[in-house]
Amino acid sequence: MIFIDLFGNPPSKELIAEGEELTRQLMVLSPDQRNDFIDQHAEYWGKLKEYYVELSHGKCWYTEAKEKASYYHMDHFRPKKCPKKLEKDCEIETATSAEAYWWLAFDWKNYRLAAAIPNTSKGSYFPLKKGTHAIRPGQDVNDEWCGLLDPTDEYDVSLIAFGLDGKVYPACTDNKCWDAFRVGLSVRVFNLNYEALVDARKEIQQICKTKIELIKNTYNEYAQTNSLGYKKILKRYVTELRNMTKPTAEMSAVARNYIRNDPEEFIRNIAS
Repeated sequence: MIFIDLFGNPPSKELIAEGEELTRQLMVLSPDQRNDFIDQHAEYWGKLKEYYVELSHGKCWYTEAKEKASYYHMDHFRPKKCPKKLEKDCEIETATSAEAYWWLAFDWKNYRLAAAIPNTSKGSYFPLKKGTHAIRPGQDVNDEWCGLLDPTDEYDVSLIAFGLDGKVYPACTDNKCWDAFRVGLSVRVFNLNYEALVDARKEIQQICKTKIELIKNTYNEYAQTNSLGYKKILKRYVTELRNMTKPTAEMSAVARNYIRNDPEEFIRNIAS
């Protein structure tokens, strides 16, 4: 998952105004008219897609992978139609809103760019903490005990770690806390441990491992010889490794996580 500063980088005023006008029209409709109205104006979030792709440098906000043989979806983070209760393949008990978040259907702040796998897996799931309630129209979304990690929240993104097996795990040590449960729910709902994603992460980790070994070996040679040739090579290897952590790189969070776990501080500093 990658942090996207969506709220600090909103789309154009014209597109925001269009969404607000559609919301005003939606709010006065009767419940039996809402879904048809939303479906009839689905082109609205399609207009936003190109900008959302640019914000993530062409990467899915949930997986940080790039779609090569498919296309991106605009996920309604809070479902525009009735949420499904999360039960299958999930050991964590949760609550579910009895009603859709229909009033957010055209709210630009409720869209997340998703690749096919996480979007299809998520569908209309939106688990909440057990014993809590969903927000209602006009209430702040931050008042809700959301069970899913949100890529537009820098704190949420920090809760994810990656094992050497390529899978996603909680970064917190207390695996019984709510944030650890949220990581588990996000893995389940977004299918973050899908086999192809796991394999891609392991490949990134292997590349990092190879580059780190080259850096350490070259550093030892440079330390013994003070050769400008070795220093030049060393700087190139460091640059190559650092480039893997840039926002433009695919699965940069995986690379940063791997580098930061190295025992050598000067290697860890490359990911800072």
